[in-house]
Amino acid sequence: MDVTTSYAVLSGVGMLAFSIGAFGVLDAYHKRNAHQKRVDWLISLYVVGVLLTVVGFVLYGRWWMAAPFALLLLPADRAMRMRLEIRQRRAHLKRLKGSEEQ
Repeated sequence: MDVTTSYAVLSGVGMLAFSIGAFGVLDAYHKRNAHQKRVDWLISLYVVGVLLTVVGFVLYGRWWMAAPFALLLLPADRAMRMRLEIRQRRAHLKRLKGSEEQ
């Protein structure tokens, strides 16, 4: 497989993946579907898509175009931290309610 074909495949699949995964990032930012695990999967798909796109650009020799795409990982990090905070709050609330019933 030549460099142009590998670039086209990697960046094409990567852009499709992070376009679909962006719905999970948006759900996390807007605190929707907090109890559904599919949001975590969508955020992971977003991260994989960004990484595939970055690898495609680097293999093609366009590292200066890959650098801005690597910055797209920052919203995914914040989204996962927001999801973790919601889970921790829910766990604390469940523990608090459980201790009141005893």
